[in-house]
Amino acid sequence: DRIWGKFYNLFTDNRLKLKELIISSGKGMSFQKHFYRNEIWFVSKGKCLVNFSNDNPDEFEEIILNTEDSMNIPIGAWHQITNPFEEPCHIIEIQYGEKTNEDDIERLRFYDEND
Repeated sequence: DRIWGKFYNLFTDNRLKLKELIISSGKGMSFQKHFYRNEIWFVSKGKCLVNFSNDNPDEFEEIILNTEDSMNIPIGAWHQITNPFEEPCHIIEIQYGEKTNEDDIERLRFYDEND
């Protein structure tokens, strides 16, 4: 369990990791980027709001992902999944690249549900 919800590792090998993320209502992850991996997200249930920027974390766009939407997150792009909606959001996440471990994260700021 995390402050934003929970996740399950579904598959891992040396260049790929498959997870299910469950983001609780009113919660969100940190605004972050990765140096060695790309991610693909598929919303399997619910919806979420994504803050996204290819390169400038101060100039991001807000993107709503609904059930069955997908999104590609390239290496180095700033991203944050939040769930301002009433139901949990379930995302299947595919991580792929040189590294798929948790120390490949630069966090800029954490989610504050009061913002």
